[in-house]
Amino acid sequence: MKTSPTSITLSLISHTNIGKTTLARTLLRRDVGQVLDQAHVTLQNEQFVLLETSDGSRLNLWDTPGFGNSHKLLNRLQGLTNPIGWFVAQVWDRLADKSFWCSQQAIRNVREEADVVLYLVNATEDPSMAGYLKPELDLLAWLNKPVIVLVNQTGLIDPQQQRQLESHWKQHWVTQEVIKDVMSLDAFTRCWVQEGVLWDRITHALPPEKQPTMERLEKAWSATHRQIFDSSMNHLARLLIETALDGELLPPEATGLSKKHLIKRAIHALDQRLAQRISAITTHLIGLHGLTGDVAHTLQSRIEDVTVPGERKPWEEETFWGALASGAAAGLASDLATGGLSHGIFTIGGAILGGLAERAYAKSQEEGDPNRIAWVPAFLDRQMRDALLRYLAVTHCGRGRGNYADHREFPLFWQRAAEKVIEERKNDLRHAWELAQSPQLTTGKTDQAHPNLVGLLSTMAQEILLQFYPEAEPWL
Repeated sequence: MKTSPTSITLSLISHTNIGKTTLARTLLRRDVGQVLDQAHVTLQNEQFVLLETSDGSRLNLWDTPGFGNSHKLLNRLQGLTNPIGWFVAQVWDRLADKSFWCSQQAIRNVREEADVVLYLVNATEDPSMAGYLKPELDLLAWLNKPVIVLVNQTGLIDPQQQRQLESHWKQHWVTQEVIKDVMSLDAFTRCWVQEGVLWDRITHALPPEKQPTMERLEKAWSATHRQIFDSSMNHLARLLIETALDGELLPPEATGLSKKHLIKRAIHALDQRLAQRISAITTHLIGLHGLTGDVAHTLQSRIEDVTVPGERKPWEEETFWGALASGAAAGLASDLATGGLSHGIFTIGGAILGGLAERAYAKSQEEGDPNRIAWVPAFLDRQMRDALLRYLAVTHCGRGRGNYADHREFPLFWQRAAEKVIEERKNDLRHAWELAQSPQLTTGKTDQAHPNLVGLLSTMAQEILLQFYPEAEPWL
């Protein structure tokens, strides 16, 4: 059976219990099939529409039963041409071994329907030691379809490790004509950018007459995900501008409370509002990327230094070690409030800042009311870094892993990449915060500040993604 010239059909196959259905959920952005930690959960082929364009072009995805005894399976399929072999495969196996019979039907379906086979393998296995790979390769050759190998279960690894892993698998099959490409695509931690790379490689694996259809599908997919990216940057920029604009006026000391207590109370209010904004924006990003899940937002007030122009801070008489301890406690509270996003950086930084009292997280505006508490640029820079990390966390979460959950720890290479792009644009960021905190914005005139910050965020996020996935440069 030949597929329509306006449709592309992909068949996702692998050894049993490698993660096909999990990856299918991630690619489709919805829950399909059944995911269990056991063999032969999927017993029959299931077809899904992965993408459809207005002109009728369609990208189909088949999820298939996993291979079991591949050598026996190939013998059965090769024997279908004689009557006895046909009877054993179609009658006896159906009654005696249902899962094995389902595997035969799946492979026959792939041979008839698929334009490209996506063959999923386990990254944690050594290809030279996995005994099932050789007979499965024979099956792939029997199918006579172009094959792209997807290396699953890699976890979050840095770009260099990823390239080394791909190279290892490519070298194992370098002489196999049926295998057209090898790439990493972890069902749990893949990024949407990697999907774009996959579509490009599928285009090159297709016969010439099918390539224009795939190019149209790829273009439509790219437009949709570029829109999601732009929307994400817009919302993150709005969060940062609202944070830059936020402030608290200190009430008169006639209330009977000390200035130190009033300042701590003001910072607590700022902290509460910031946590609520982070929670709301993260929830929006989760939905925007086709995910579900709740955002942890445990609220803890920070004990932070403030600067009131012309006045001496009444608690400056604290001992060095007392300030060190209170600063560390404040930083720990901040780490907890971010759900682990800051990786303890606030705890360490809080101790240093508390002990040295050289830089404040919040200060009074020197223009306007001298008792207004607001965030300083150094703190806003850290919020920019956390916004980039938060975006990376959401966009690397595959639907197949289940509900999105805040990470307790993030890869070090993420942090380094975010800090690097921020450091390179230190002056641009300082200008952005000046724009955001300028008096005109208190009346709602954000015409300059918001697009300026969106542009900065977009540029930095793209540079990080290209550092991780340089092969996406032609279209990203």
